[in-house]
Amino acid sequence: MRITIIGKGSWGSAFGKVLQRNGHVVQFVERSDATWPEAGPGDLVFLAVPCQSLRERLVQLGTPGVPVVSLIKGLEIQTRQRVSEVVAEAWPGTAVAAVSGPSFASEVQVGAPTAAVVASADGALAQTVQQAAHQTTFRLYRSADLAGVELGGALKNVYALAGGICEGLDIGENGMAGLMTRCLAEMVRLGCACGAKKETLFGLSGMGDLILTAYSGQSRNHQVGVALGKGRELGEILEHLGGTAEGVPTARAVYGMVEASGIKAPVAREIYRVLYEGKSAAEGMRDLLTRTAEEE
Repeated sequence: MRITIIGKGSWGSAFGKVLQRNGHVVQFVERSDATWPEAGPGDLVFLAVPCQSLRERLVQLGTPGVPVVSLIKGLEIQTRQRVSEVVAEAWPGTAVAAVSGPSFASEVQVGAPTAAVVASADGALAQTVQQAAHQTTFRLYRSADLAGVELGGALKNVYALAGGICEGLDIGENGMAGLMTRCLAEMVRLGCACGAKKETLFGLSGMGDLILTAYSGQSRNHQVGVALGKGRELGEILEHLGGTAEGVPTARAVYGMVEASGIKAPVAREIYRVLYEGKSAAEGMRDLLTRTAEEE
């Protein structure tokens, strides 16, 4: 197949390698490109741009006329929409799939063993993407739960910030494990309220990706959390980060979801307050620890 990837950052480039290893011809649409390649979009289009700039990019390029696969893990702030919902508005009638899971670009790039999941409401599209990318070192599972796979990939970025904060505050491994367990419970509550299946959020795109990004220093979201835990200002952190930490804007979208729905999500609320209301990470952790005792 001939495949176009919109975005040539670390993740877009790494997934391009996956596809090339299976013999596909891969072309990129970079930030400076205002139109599709001269040969056209090809058989599939993959999206690998920051979530908050996606809608503008889609409108600029125009409908490709072929199925689209999201590699993006985030929610649009203003609308709180998933990527597939943004695509549906910008490119009406386009079939959409999403790939997510615990997958650092640096390891995927060199062929380190990785497992991920592709989801679509269109079973044939999910199977096409699975066949295009699945290989010995990139095991791609298949799901019909598009909402669950997208929400798992987006929500875990927010809670990965909490994992980094735990390290920055040096609260210990017991506290880290306890907080991450409660984060997973919040992910499940939020995801299921938005149409996800619980089983999906306990899988690769939910729990699997949370484990990776909450604990690893390779994760930009984790790095931001560590710096916040050490008392640094968010603006300074992002200025020197060297990439996008999707959990930072997604935390605003998640907070809007929580406020609108009344879903119980104390960790998400505290993360928002630390990021956007000037609360210190230490104060946020204190307020979580002093909450009233309750059933699990």
